[in-house]
Amino acid sequence: MIYGINIVNFDVFDDDRVGVLADCDCGTTDGNDLFRLRGLNALIGRNNTGKSSFINSMSFLRDAVTDNVADASITRNRPGFYNLLIDKEKPAVFRILFKVRDSVTRESMYLQYELTISAGAFKSPKITAERVCKSVKDEDGKRHVETVMEFVNGKGQIKGRTESINDHHMTALGVYGKISEYVEINLIYSEIYRWFFCKFSSDEQGTHQNPNYFVDGNAPGGHKHLNSHGTNLDNVLEYLITVDPEYYSKCINEIHSLIPAMKKKKNLPESLTESPDKLFMYLLMLRDPEPKSTIFIETPDKDLYHDMVDVLANEFREFTIRHRYSQIVFSTHNPYIVETMSPKEIWVFTRTFDKADGDVSIRCAAEDPLVRELFDQGVGMGAIWYGGHLDEKTGFEDEN
Repeated sequence: MIYGINIVNFDVFDDDRVGVLADCDCGTTDGNDLFRLRGLNALIGRNNTGKSSFINSMSFLRDAVTDNVADASITRNRPGFYNLLIDKEKPAVFRILFKVRDSVTRESMYLQYELTISAGAFKSPKITAERVCKSVKDEDGKRHVETVMEFVNGKGQIKGRTESINDHHMTALGVYGKISEYVEINLIYSEIYRWFFCKFSSDEQGTHQNPNYFVDGNAPGGHKHLNSHGTNLDNVLEYLITVDPEYYSKCINEIHSLIPAMKKKKNLPESLTESPDKLFMYLLMLRDPEPKSTIFIETPDKDLYHDMVDVLANEFREFTIRHRYSQIVFSTHNPYIVETMSPKEIWVFTRTFDKADGDVSIRCAAEDPLVRELFDQGVGMGAIWYGGHLDEKTGFEDEN
């Protein structure tokens, strides 16, 4: 589970953070733990305030770790690493704090991963630094940090063992994170590898009835998991009914019982006639026997009728309850889907547009005393948002 993310000098983020980080110099938590990322997290804000860029930045990081930073810079319609830098003379930095659980000892631990990428001589990306640190408690209960892995320009150490990487496009985490004896590194790699970027509501491709097999790489036969666009839905259903018919029947019946009946379907807009298929895919994804570590979704409520949004919101919550170490991060413009969420689960993106890049601000809704008071009095977060209490800064940050 991700507790905090810091993005520096990348896309529209000059130095912005969601959640909390560990101070790797002393092992303490940087910020109030109240404002960490939770199991369920909503990103809200006006258009072009950085919500999509935030999710895309996480997608870039995953590709950089699991593949390499050069390919990550140009795949998925990215314009090249150099063009993603705000200050071309400075590196991009990513910092992520995880709470993970060792599958063997079942113990929880706090691990922070830091990646620094600079533009090389020919504007190509070059990994210049990586670090993994672990926050631990001593016998007196005080926290301190252990550096598990540290690399500078391809040379470094992992738990005291000297290692080197000749390819400056490859991350040390991607190389050594696949080795089980490096427990902490392996846990972080597994977390990032299992991130899922859900685009069921994206306009990039059609629904599963009209898939683009060349783009998605679909092949005939059963598929174990849904792909990002859900175009392999039929393949996944084929896999489930073949491997576990009993689970298939249980899962499908459960999903059908949740989808509201769409009476007078012929009178609905064409976009809404397909929404049951989208809701079906979301509910199937949330029932994957091998849940993802973090699911990132852009506007999951798009084209869903209001009663379907209610179902989806409830299922998001149920997913995070069933899987304590998994989480969902989604962007939305719809007050309905956040109505039952708490202020500490909502992150507000704002932007002044005083300059082309780097003027995004991100804050947790729980930082505002008025929002907390309204919520404590029983006002839902959707109503608070609709009432205009979240869209703009109110000056409460000066009270801290």
